[in-house]
Amino acid sequence: MTERIILQVDGINHAIDADPAMPLLYALRDDLGLNNPRFGCGLGQCGACTVHVDGVPTRSCSLPVSEVKGGKITTLAGLGTEAAPNKLQLAFIEEQATQCGYCINGWLMTATAFAARQAARD
Repeated sequence: MTERIILQVDGINHAIDADPAMPLLYALRDDLGLNNPRFGCGLGQCGACTVHVDGVPTRSCSLPVSEVKGGKITTLAGLGTEAAPNKLQLAFIEEQATQCGYCINGWLMTATAFAARQAARD
């Protein structure tokens, strides 16, 4: 059974027809054509699938798409652009911290949320 689900991803509303139990990761990659986040373990442990849902780092491989209706989803692409990366993206580029690049999505999404929480506390 599918239902129409509206997702706000990187500031843009998208309507998809999906099984409400489908993982958010599949909607982002298969329905919206995004290549970040990535599938890693499928269990929410490795972090390659991390996105922000209302500013909170969330493992999209284990989150049903129905649970994010009305939420603000931010992907790595929503943090900055190639021409204008955010501060952490720029630091990773400058320090050549990407290694193979597969898990970098999780590192950057988690670190960005952490930095935002720290800045809010100060």
